[in-house]
Amino acid sequence: MDAPGERSGFAGSGLACRLKLIAFCGIALLSAGGAAQAQMSLQQAVLRATQIDPGVTALRQQVLGREIDIEAEKEAWYPSIGLSGSGSSDNDGSDLTLTVTQLLYDWGLTRGKIAEATHVRAQSVAELKLEIEEVTLEVAQYFLQIESLDRKLAQTGNYMAFARRIAGQAEDRARAGVGDNGEVARARLEIARAEDQLAQIQANRSLAMSQIAFLVGEPVAGIVTPPGLSFATRYLDAGRVMTAVRLSPNYIRARAEADEAEAGIRVAKARRLPTIELEAEGRQDLNGGRSSTSVSISAGVNLSSSGFGQRQIQSAVMAAEAARNTLLATERDLTNAVSTALDQLAILQRSEISRERQLVESQKVLETYENQFSAGRRELIDLLSTGRDLYDAQIDAIETREERKKTEYQAAHDLGVLGALIVATAPGQ
Repeated sequence: MDAPGERSGFAGSGLACRLKLIAFCGIALLSAGGAAQAQMSLQQAVLRATQIDPGVTALRQQVLGREIDIEAEKEAWYPSIGLSGSGSSDNDGSDLTLTVTQLLYDWGLTRGKIAEATHVRAQSVAELKLEIEEVTLEVAQYFLQIESLDRKLAQTGNYMAFARRIAGQAEDRARAGVGDNGEVARARLEIARAEDQLAQIQANRSLAMSQIAFLVGEPVAGIVTPPGLSFATRYLDAGRVMTAVRLSPNYIRARAEADEAEAGIRVAKARRLPTIELEAEGRQDLNGGRSSTSVSISAGVNLSSSGFGQRQIQSAVMAAEAARNTLLATERDLTNAVSTALDQLAILQRSEISRERQLVESQKVLETYENQFSAGRRELIDLLSTGRDLYDAQIDAIETREERKKTEYQAAHDLGVLGALIVATAPGQ
């Protein structure tokens, strides 16, 4: 069964017409990339594009840096070593002092800093996922554009064959004295319009293929038709939508920001309190060739990190409240985006069905008109106008289908599941 907008409506009779259609299909297949095994799937293109994209690479390095930050904060639990020495030219000689300091208790300050660094890393991971989704959407949009252009090429080829067939009939009518040269000129004008349309579509397809080659970093002979994601079917259930929202990179980033702010409150409170440390000191005194060694161990309170004001805590509390509100806003926006996308997809789906019904009726009208024109009971202008209206309707149907698929892909991107759905709908999955 033909997909919406794919019925040509211009199929004529006769061996010459069939040969022209076969020749055009052969040219279209060659321009589409040759052999099927040389074509690149959307999943392959996305994988290669994300491997070489500079923005993705930079964010991967940023994630590694955030992991190092976590380990750096953990170093506060390890002993710190200090070495100092002094010397003079008098009889006192010189000395060398080695100090080892171990943190005993800091009221959760170090744990709070580690928590902050951990949540910052979570934000970086979410940003990396968002960047990958951006690259995925960019590649997918070109795939969808090429799919639509290929359908337009096929329909334009059918319409060109129709116009040439009608031009041939007009020439026969003119030679027989039934028609005039004006009909022939009008038919040839329609052929020229179709050829111009075909050239424009081919140029747009070439540009889209060039962009895919740029994104994947290698020449691309052809593409595999991008899959439908069945987004509306997957996310009609409100529970699945909420689960997807809470797993989306935007929500995870907002939640990590809120968690980081909560950890900031604990850090601000811990900084007001003195830390308890254990210190061991070894001293080597050098005096006129003679030396003496002393070792001491002491526990003390470090007041250098203490602050007796409340402003840092108040600021941290306000930052946490702002982050919690941002998290709620993110959840609300994502849920609304999914709901809006589902409504748009339902409207476009109904439009596709309606256009398909109109195309069926338009094709019947065109067939009737062509038969009447062949019998001399219909003017050529009526036939060409009807044929052009049908062709325009077919192009509109193709564009509606493309818009529906782009809306589906955009909605999956906004939810952060585009890459996952492409993998899930890939052949063999």
